[in-house]
Amino acid sequence: MENRIWVLLLLPLVISVYLLLSYNTEYYVNYNKVNLGLWKSHKFNTSYFGSISVFIVLSNAIGLNALFNINEFFEKNIYVIALLYILLMSFYNSFYSLNGLLISHSLMILMLYQFFKLKQNEDGRSRVFNASLFAGIATTFYPPLVISFPLLVVIILIIRPFYIREMVVCFFGFITPFIFLAVYLWCYNYAIFEISADYKLNYQLQTDYLLVISIFSILFILSFLGLSTRLLKSSIRFKKQIQIVFVFVVLALMLGFLDLFTNKQIESFSLLLIPLSMIFSYSLYHKYYGIISTIFIYLIMLYSVLKFFIFSPQYSM
Repeated sequence: MENRIWVLLLLPLVISVYLLLSYNTEYYVNYNKVNLGLWKSHKFNTSYFGSISVFIVLSNAIGLNALFNINEFFEKNIYVIALLYILLMSFYNSFYSLNGLLISHSLMILMLYQFFKLKQNEDGRSRVFNASLFAGIATTFYPPLVISFPLLVVIILIIRPFYIREMVVCFFGFITPFIFLAVYLWCYNYAIFEISADYKLNYQLQTDYLLVISIFSILFILSFLGLSTRLLKSSIRFKKQIQIVFVFVVLALMLGFLDLFTNKQIESFSLLLIPLSMIFSYSLYHKYYGIISTIFIYLIMLYSVLKFFIFSPQYSM
């Protein structure tokens, strides 16, 4: 695929095409309220928070691409990460309507940025606090992310030796957003039990959900094949960064299958796009798997457009 910085300029156009297709075919439903997890659901004008979701998706894509390049995951800057994220996000309702899960994407990207800046021989308390704070805020917007806390500890131990002070800082960073949440609920007279069942996104299970999961599985296999060659001759720092990425993969898979089996939806699998967009780039630019990966991406692009006409209520027989 083309690796030029002007690819970033095409992202608003790509997003506009998907929005236009969704609007005309009604494949993805626009809801008149936005679910913000533990911050309750709020009613807004559909076009208003639809435009906000587009801005967040675009910001996530550019931020993820910057995260990849700033931390030198590749020997040169590449700009396909943002396009991959937008392309794959187009398979999810969160792309078209704002919700707490989409906001958590932004916060988890910020969390990764803080973790990637951790160094083994420097005081890491500020980075640990910031990373766990972002993870805690993300959890308030999407409560199932509460299972991420033990994995935060794993990530810290990947980079640094065990320091009890940093573990304490991690804990307080994670729970701080919940203190502000409690104040918010108290000020607006919300009872805790009122929000216990309000975090679910309740999107209808997509008709092509098995195909979407299959596509992600193939992408992951190609990513692993392309990355395995790079790991053989990489630095210790790079290997630790990839270990962090794979911890995130484990988290996303746990949430995805939990969401599928309990709520009959696949929205949580969208978190997998954050690490998958990064590691799949190694397959795209691999000496042997590059052609296969590029062809597969073009097929995904084609299907991402055709699905609106194949499965849309307006066009189905």
